[in-house]
Amino acid sequence: MSMPTLLLALVQLAFLVAVLVMFYRHRSLKRRQDALVQQLKGVQYWRINVARPGFFRSWLRLLPFEGKGVLIAEGDDAVRMKGFWNQEGRPFDVPIDLRHSRAEWLGNRNMRAGNLYWAQLETPRGTIVFSADTGMNALQSREALSDIFRAVFPEHELTEAQTRDFALEKNPRSVLAMALFFGLLFFALIDTFAISRFELTDAQIGRILRHPLTWAGTLVAAAAAYLLAYRHLLGGEVPARESHVLALMLVAVMAGSALPLAKRLDQVLAQAPSRNYDYRVTGTARLEPVDATLGLPAMRFPRAKEYWEQFPAGSVYQIPYLRGPMGLWQLDHAAFDAPLRAFYEKR
Repeated sequence: MSMPTLLLALVQLAFLVAVLVMFYRHRSLKRRQDALVQQLKGVQYWRINVARPGFFRSWLRLLPFEGKGVLIAEGDDAVRMKGFWNQEGRPFDVPIDLRHSRAEWLGNRNMRAGNLYWAQLETPRGTIVFSADTGMNALQSREALSDIFRAVFPEHELTEAQTRDFALEKNPRSVLAMALFFGLLFFALIDTFAISRFELTDAQIGRILRHPLTWAGTLVAAAAAYLLAYRHLLGGEVPARESHVLALMLVAVMAGSALPLAKRLDQVLAQAPSRNYDYRVTGTARLEPVDATLGLPAMRFPRAKEYWEQFPAGSVYQIPYLRGPMGLWQLDHAAFDAPLRAFYEKR
């Protein structure tokens, strides 16, 4: 087994182990929470996830919460938080006097929130961070947390952002991200399939994609683009979940439009028009460059065999390419297709 294959296998194994650990821990915590809920008959309560401030600020954790429990209503001015911590399994049971406590809506500010909406409760006994426990359905987290605020903290006025799903069309940064996404998508599709007379051949695309520097550069550029887009959106008050999705969409469309953009840039920077290069016919619809030192791609034309059958093996055929400073060999279809069209029009 080669070293790259071994490293890939180790990464996949580590990921699988992490997923299994998270699944087992979540199931174990859920069973304990269910047992706790069974004791609460005739009582108003809400399932919650909890975390201490230090844990909530940390990035080094598998789960976004430090414990699970329930928030129990005890009259108009008191609640009780009851549950257990993940690591130690140690239970907690904390009565809270709401008259001497202050709740703050934190929302979904960054990826540490784990795709959940959070709130902070400052009490005389310390500060605790909590979110509504909606199981694996994190999309309902904001709605469930706002329900808790209406019932337990009625003096806290909820804003439109806290009571409604985020509207992408109302935030200028998310609108810009969507416009950029669709703009790049349409450009890549139109340039590739509609308006461009120049084409990167399959052989050259395959050679580019197989080069290790292509993958290394793509990974670095994708990571940088994701971080810049994510931080820009987050700084414009786009929630972390939406910022994450929009950043991933932008990275994906940038990767898909990279070659069309490179083609266009190479065309603009080219110092001369396209010119012919000698190829030798090596078989039906198969051609190899005469001068192998130029780096020209080998050519295959399986859809026009009748045309190429008129050229015997060993004969020389000229193929027009545009080549700019980026080193891309772009087949000029305006010049290349003319003799093929003339041949098939005579048949």
